[in-house]
Amino acid sequence: MFGKKADSPIRGSKKSLSGKILRNTTLNILALVIVCCAIMAAAMQFLANNILLDSLQPMARQSAKTVEANIHMLADRMMAIAGDPRMSAAGEADAMTLRASRNEVLEEAAEIYELYDIALYGQDGRIVQGTAGAPESLDSSFLSLLQETDNLTIDASTVSRNRLGITMGMPVKDDGATALYVVGVYKYDTLNDVITSINIGRHGMAYMVSHTGAITGHPDQSLVLSGSTVSQLSSGNQSAAARITSDETGAAEFPVDGKTMLVAFSPIRGTQWSLVIQVPKADYSSYINGAMIVAVLATLAVLAVSILVVLRLARSISRPVKSVTERMIALSGGDLHTEVVQVRSGDELEVLTRTLGSTVGSINRYISDIQQVLTQMAAGHLFVEPRVDYKGDFSLIQSSLRAILQSMNDTILGFRNAAGRLAEMSEELSGQSTQLHQASLEQTQSTEELVDEVSRVKDRLSSVKDSSGQTRTKTAEIAQCIQDANTRMDALSRAMDGISDNAQRITQIAKAIEDVAFQTGILAINASVEAARAGSAGKGFAVVADEVRQLASRSSEAAQSAADMVSSTRAIIQTGVELTADTAGSLRNISAVSGQIGAITDQLAAAVQGQELALTVMEERIAAISAIADRNLQDAEETEQSSGSLAREAGSLQDQVRKFILKERCGR
Repeated sequence: MFGKKADSPIRGSKKSLSGKILRNTTLNILALVIVCCAIMAAAMQFLANNILLDSLQPMARQSAKTVEANIHMLADRMMAIAGDPRMSAAGEADAMTLRASRNEVLEEAAEIYELYDIALYGQDGRIVQGTAGAPESLDSSFLSLLQETDNLTIDASTVSRNRLGITMGMPVKDDGATALYVVGVYKYDTLNDVITSINIGRHGMAYMVSHTGAITGHPDQSLVLSGSTVSQLSSGNQSAAARITSDETGAAEFPVDGKTMLVAFSPIRGTQWSLVIQVPKADYSSYINGAMIVAVLATLAVLAVSILVVLRLARSISRPVKSVTERMIALSGGDLHTEVVQVRSGDELEVLTRTLGSTVGSINRYISDIQQVLTQMAAGHLFVEPRVDYKGDFSLIQSSLRAILQSMNDTILGFRNAAGRLAEMSEELSGQSTQLHQASLEQTQSTEELVDEVSRVKDRLSSVKDSSGQTRTKTAEIAQCIQDANTRMDALSRAMDGISDNAQRITQIAKAIEDVAFQTGILAINASVEAARAGSAGKGFAVVADEVRQLASRSSEAAQSAADMVSSTRAIIQTGVELTADTAGSLRNISAVSGQIGAITDQLAAAVQGQELALTVMEERIAAISAIADRNLQDAEETEQSSGSLAREAGSLQDQVRKFILKERCGR
């Protein structure tokens, strides 16, 4: 009904909406997951660092307190030694006894308290007496500190004579005044046990640093003996070294030998040392990495579930969209009958399918209405009207249909009126031709009767030789008849001219019909343009416009044929006019001949008498009238034939016009 479906380039599309949704959503989710994982990793690293650093600080304070407690224990021992009564010079004991008692105290202390050496020094820093191996003099800085504090003093350095130990000094009072200084070097084991007992992580350790930045305690004793500094251990990180040596409790992060270290530090009260706890960050990275892997796996699992959910959602969207797309492709190919599958989703997809179904139904109604209008027009029923209410831009089609129908009605009505007038004129012309033919017959009969009468007169006057007078009389009568015939021929010429003018008007009517057909063709072209603007929805109407244009072309051809027939009729009428003009010329020639006969009759008048002259004139007139009657009869027959042909052509034109049923006739 609507032709073959045109192949659409849309059918070549291989991209799937669900695939695009899934791909784009997956890429977006994957990018989001990657960004979230990166942010989470950075956040976990930052959080883990802060947690470790925050947890290391109290651990460093607690460890510093442990070292401080041990130092206090050693300090109490040193204070006990300095406060031993045997160390005092009070009493009546002599110098030898005092020296012996002091030496006893020193040896007991060295043995009991695990001292490398212990000795008494004067205020000048020189040894007074002591155990074997005791240095002969004190370090000037340590001596100055002892003198300044005049109380228990701990040396900042733990290296004594290439040995690791804790050097402590305590003033020995005599009557409230400082008499001597007892200085002992505790074995390093006391600090070493505390430092080595601090185990954090797999490679964590603790060490001590003096206020000068020197390492005073370390699991690797060679570092202490070599005089290493905290700046060297922190790979030159001066800010961290300054914080550690400033009696500050805090935490820091810096690289050591290419490894990131988490460091917490706290001062050891009563000393010039700070305790430093150092843990490689890599010891906890495995736990952090494990947590990150678990988080990434959980995120990937959520991603997989999200992809499945998105896939289901994409399919729920793409399937209806695919159905609608396939139906629209079919619609672009001319399929107006396939039903649109409705989607009951309660969203825009349902509105889309309903709208598409309504659109297809509307186009179906419009095309069916246009088809019935054109079918009725092709059958000649021009009273037909569009039955569908065209909406929106489709109202232009309805307006064009009505304009075409109105134009066709007006055109055919003009044809019908022109054909009616032509038929009436043909009938009138036929009637006049019949009357002329009848008059010519009557004239012939009268002429024959006159001939008979003249014959009888001639028979009676045959003996009369002098008939010239009668001939002269008859010649005059014949001249009068010729004059009357000329008058009638003039009237006939005027009638033929009127017929020619009517034929000219018929030609003009045919030209008007041809112009109307041309305008109809223009309207059809405009309708095609409007259909082209309507896009694929106006393809069907473009075919209708083409049919209207062809119908207008056929109307133009019919008008041209009518004009040709009228032109042929005019040619025939023109021939009749020319023949009438020839007849008039012949009558004038006859009149001239009659004049000549009159002259001859005048010459004979002298010789003939009245009856002979009358007979002669009568015979001459009868002969002229007989010739004129014969010619009039011939012309009347030709005129009757021409009017009959014109009447038949007018009847044929009326028959063609009657095939169209117009609104006016349908209303009547």
